[in-house]
Amino acid sequence: MTAVLMRLRWRPTLANGAALWFAPADLKMRLLCTLLLFLAAALPCATADEWISEQYRCALTIPTQESWTQALRQPLPAGEVIFHATSMVSSQGIMITFLPDMPSSDIRNPAVVKRITELLEAQGWKIETSSQIVWKKRPFVQFISQRRDVVAGKLTGISRVTPRGRDLYVITAYGKGEADRAEDAEFMRVMETFRFIDQTMVIVDHPTGPPAKFYRLAMFGTGGALAVLLAAFAAILFRSRQGTEDRA
Repeated sequence: MTAVLMRLRWRPTLANGAALWFAPADLKMRLLCTLLLFLAAALPCATADEWISEQYRCALTIPTQESWTQALRQPLPAGEVIFHATSMVSSQGIMITFLPDMPSSDIRNPAVVKRITELLEAQGWKIETSSQIVWKKRPFVQFISQRRDVVAGKLTGISRVTPRGRDLYVITAYGKGEADRAEDAEFMRVMETFRFIDQTMVIVDHPTGPPAKFYRLAMFGTGGALAVLLAAFAAILFRSRQGTEDRA
């Protein structure tokens, strides 16, 4: 009963407010809340890996928060798969194939088109449509293809091919879905980061940036620390309320 009367008699004055703010238990809680806010602000944010090739003078950005797994380079009879990565989250993939020594630098040349179609068919793709586009201010031929995968089932592939001199670069994004995925920004988000590198830039031949596994470890560690701080906050809150009731 006394505790109830004390609560009813309390009035919000400047002196009471200052006393409440600087009370030892409440001050600890405020300090802990401030620490939690700083910790939340310091959580690792979504980052990306930059795949940059000095040999082939091109680059691609991979979102590491999606745990993309990079495969080894794959030599081909007529060229090489210089980059291949798949996402364990979205079941999508991105692949860059390099074809050197084309008979012409014109991608409309029938001999060049034949080499491209032979490559895609050798990779298991069944070409459905092809069209000439301008992408990133360069001429490309876009192929929309389908193939069946033992695990993923039916896959759609969007391949964009462009020359650089007499060499060809074939960038293929693939995943589950229908033939209109070329208009899907989410599906094409990694391919959109493809770019050629200026000769004067500083080049490295390996990915730069925090790898996905270190990102996940940082997230787990920060989450664990946050859980401990939250438990400490709850304990201080419980004890402060207990002390108030005992004094009442």
